[in-house]
Amino acid sequence: MPLDYENLIKWPFQPFTRHYDEQNLIEFAQGFGAGIDENWIEADNCYLKPGPLFQALPMAAVALTDGPFWEQDGATGIDWRQMVHAQESLYIHRPLPRMGGVTVSQRVADIFDKGAEKGAEMLQTLELSDLQGELLARVEVTTVLRGNGGFGGQPSNRPRLPAIPDREPDATQDIRTPVDPDTPFRLKADIALTRETNGIMIRGLGSFGLAGRGVLWLTCANRPERLRMIAVRYAGPMFTAETMRLELWHTAPNQAVFRLQAVERQQPVISSGVAEFDPDVAD
Repeated sequence: MPLDYENLIKWPFQPFTRHYDEQNLIEFAQGFGAGIDENWIEADNCYLKPGPLFQALPMAAVALTDGPFWEQDGATGIDWRQMVHAQESLYIHRPLPRMGGVTVSQRVADIFDKGAEKGAEMLQTLELSDLQGELLARVEVTTVLRGNGGFGGQPSNRPRLPAIPDREPDATQDIRTPVDPDTPFRLKADIALTRETNGIMIRGLGSFGLAGRGVLWLTCANRPERLRMIAVRYAGPMFTAETMRLELWHTAPNQAVFRLQAVERQQPVISSGVAEFDPDVAD
């Protein structure tokens, strides 16, 4: 069955509720690499130790949107075996409570036709609200459907993420990836890649969260309440027991762009990213 634009735009997603507690948030933080590097102990404690100073990492909101693999439904017309997770954006409206529940609603916002040889690009929007209906965050996911191009749709006119400046970065930070082979965001279908790298492949969500930790440190003094938006363009896989190098450039008082590279393999993991945050103000 070929891709049917109207069918996907009207796809009958049902909202679902996720309940969570501090332990769930701690596991998400560990999946983002928190607690691995002794140089980050002080910075990570507020995400790993329950107590009055405990906080949720903003990127945990994306983990809470995990739901059924609906693209495998044959009625979608999606060639799910040729799907590539390309881009992720998180817009933060309110800090994520340290425990409770969220209701997740989603829709296919648009599908762009890149041509029969290049595939299609699908944009999904997911919203997280607390149990009282107050909006907490919005997540936008861009997926390349390599097997579904040429369906007759319009080409994309969405703006790209800001370009990386042609100069030395303003800040650089090395960050260790999780070492546990059962890390929460490991990719299950990773047997061939594991043989090549001696590491377990981690889902894009894991690299998104790891980069977010570095961005919080370099731009927000590790104060998650200051982060307003973070978006990334994925470029390659991340594996367990690696070193990631985050390079960051300040482009405005409340904006920075960045990229993430695997140091040992000298391969890009995030080709470009952007974060917006509240400027630092004296208490």
